[in-house]
Amino acid sequence: MDILSYNAIQQLDRHMARDLLDPWKKPAFAVVSMQSSSYWGTVVYNHYLQEMARKNYMSDTYHQETTSNDTTEFFNNFYDWARTDSTPSTTASTYGNHTSKCGHIGHVAVGVGPDGTMIGRSPNAGGVALRNVGVWVNNRTNRNLALFMENQYAAISTRAVAMNYTMSYEGNHIAWTNSKFYNQNGYGTRNKWGMIGYNEKTRTMVINENLAANTSMRLHIYTDVDPINTDSDDRRNWFDNIDEANHTTFDWTANNAGNNESYYRGVIVPCDDGKIIVVRMAPSSYAMLDRFTPDGAESFTKESTHTLSTTTAYGAEQGTQYGVRFQISNDGKYVITYQPYYYYGAGAEIFLIRVTDGQYAFLQHQDSGPGRSFVPIRENGFLMTQSSNSDSGNGMHASMIDSALIFRDIADMGNMSSKVPSFGNQLFDSAYHSTNYPYIVPILGGS
Repeated sequence: MDILSYNAIQQLDRHMARDLLDPWKKPAFAVVSMQSSSYWGTVVYNHYLQEMARKNYMSDTYHQETTSNDTTEFFNNFYDWARTDSTPSTTASTYGNHTSKCGHIGHVAVGVGPDGTMIGRSPNAGGVALRNVGVWVNNRTNRNLALFMENQYAAISTRAVAMNYTMSYEGNHIAWTNSKFYNQNGYGTRNKWGMIGYNEKTRTMVINENLAANTSMRLHIYTDVDPINTDSDDRRNWFDNIDEANHTTFDWTANNAGNNESYYRGVIVPCDDGKIIVVRMAPSSYAMLDRFTPDGAESFTKESTHTLSTTTAYGAEQGTQYGVRFQISNDGKYVITYQPYYYYGAGAEIFLIRVTDGQYAFLQHQDSGPGRSFVPIRENGFLMTQSSNSDSGNGMHASMIDSALIFRDIADMGNMSSKVPSFGNQLFDSAYHSTNYPYIVPILGGS
């Protein structure tokens, strides 16, 4: 072998090694189309927004098919929950492109594999999982696991598997408790849906509870909570062994709490510097952010609630598929929360939170038309898409939220709209052109 051939082979080997080690060349998200009268399909992209795969399906009987007519039970029964025939409106309650339909554990009714294969989910179980999932920041244990809470039950499970109704068991992925968070330490029988947050870097766990089905709230703060042992045969021990000597509480009064979503549901972010952020939704009124700063004496200073106004918009009391949602950046240092502005899932009210110091920015899309979808991209970015009719122009319209840029240029509590490009800045292919409102879903485990 001559020296030029040898050098070419060595260079090719180095390129291949870099490609294999580069996590951003793995599948990140898929554009989903599910038409009742034509073809279905997905187009898969990596974190560099390069197309990686695509899959097409027939759809002449309202469920997923291949050319050999193999159907799936979930798509046969729950196709409506994921379809893209229409945009959110006052009557379109089951379409897949609503702002609340997708979050940290994926879409309520459809998953996508790395090769573009559509994976059916029960929207009943998927909605419960989206409602119950909590925040786990600075996760170095396993980013494919997620933290859940429902009432007195807490769990750790894979993000890709929707929890069932009782969160009872899912192989070795489950850890649950029926005593630690029930009827003691201020906890009563009040519902808690996903109101749990864990910061692995600071080993702090925070839970919020509603004390009396009104605006009375209580924060529970646990310190020195070791990361979960994923090799343990009984993960319930992780919850049971949390030391009560490291448990403090802080009572506070909420700005608005008048229904299940605002009583029992919230996004809890324990920040690196000790701040705690709670994002909640008051249906048909507000998106609400509360920030608590430790005062050095085992108590907190609560700032005024930051509210973003909405029109008629639904929360968990109208169904588990509604309410506030979130995504966590791939580096675990940013959390984006969002909820619909209008009815079943149009528009979006958005908060972007920096975990290191609790600074945040906001963005408002106050419209009654398309839904919005969000997925984490590369280290700290988020892709945001608008589910517009493909009749209006080829390609799915998208924008990029660059978290590091926003907090470099936007003041704390500021409006980040000037740093978020308009939709149409990026266009993605979809599997069908005509009346079709495609959306994106994260490919879990793909990053």
